[in-house]
Amino acid sequence: MSEPRVALYLDFENLVASQYDAVHGRNAWQRDRVVHAAADDPTVAPRLEASRLDVDAIVDYAASLGVVAISRAYANWACPAFASYARDVTARALDLTQLFPLAGTKNGADIRLATDVVDDLTRHPDLTHVLVAAGDSDYVAVAQKAKRLGRSVVGVGVAGSIGRYWEAACDEFTKYDALPGVERVVRAEAPAAPAGSGSSGAAGAAGAAGTGSANGDAEDAASGARAAAAARTETAPEERAKPIPYSKLFRNAMNLLARKSDDGKVRMSELKQVLVRMSPGFDESTLGHKTFSSYVRAQPGVATDAKNQQVWFTD
Repeated sequence: MSEPRVALYLDFENLVASQYDAVHGRNAWQRDRVVHAAADDPTVAPRLEASRLDVDAIVDYAASLGVVAISRAYANWACPAFASYARDVTARALDLTQLFPLAGTKNGADIRLATDVVDDLTRHPDLTHVLVAAGDSDYVAVAQKAKRLGRSVVGVGVAGSIGRYWEAACDEFTKYDALPGVERVVRAEAPAAPAGSGSSGAAGAAGAAGTGSANGDAEDAASGARAAAAARTETAPEERAKPIPYSKLFRNAMNLLARKSDDGKVRMSELKQVLVRMSPGFDESTLGHKTFSSYVRAQPGVATDAKNQQVWFTD
């Protein structure tokens, strides 16, 4: 039997905005006017970083379902909030679909994504799974169409922004926070004053509090933001070029597969397949092991059966 083949679609604007709201409070994305903020905005930039989306966790989850044959991400990539993910999405070979904003509140991703899903499923009968990462109930029709075409529908969404009809329409649904590898972020405290009112709001506050000290604070904040942005620009290429440590990759793959097992035991052959899907360059021989079972036995907190056919966590 041939391996399952997965088509992955990320409503990237929805995911990033939903994660921002999950960390900074309901409607924080709109309140802070994130889509209009510059890359080095002293208020928005650190808040975006604090609520950064883990693209690897979503793609790895798709890879645990089968071979990822199609992977698309939808956003207005000219917006600094989404452009900051350039290295993350290109490192995972996502096909970036540009969405130009046609209205103030609607990004058009649902319509474009829906037409792409139907077109892909019609043209590629070998696809077995459709994974849509979003929380919008507008995708219910997509799920229904995919099921009629005989495909399994999997959903991923950020807690707090998931439409209950969309979740119910999927064959399988996983909250983003529950994906292996995702670090849970403690919800940030609400700002003392509403952010995102732009320079005019800051100027008004400065006038009320005293021009001298407010200007000094604003300059310090702007300087700090520029320094942080510069440091990130200098260090990001090297940091992001490093692959995920295989120890972490191993545990992520084990967690994904163990969830599907009644007794928590994972078949060694299936584990190897998933590891290679997550990181095509994975090779146990380059890590000092002659066999894959030897590599597995060397991992902390796991045990294998006598024939090295199954592996499970002991801690």
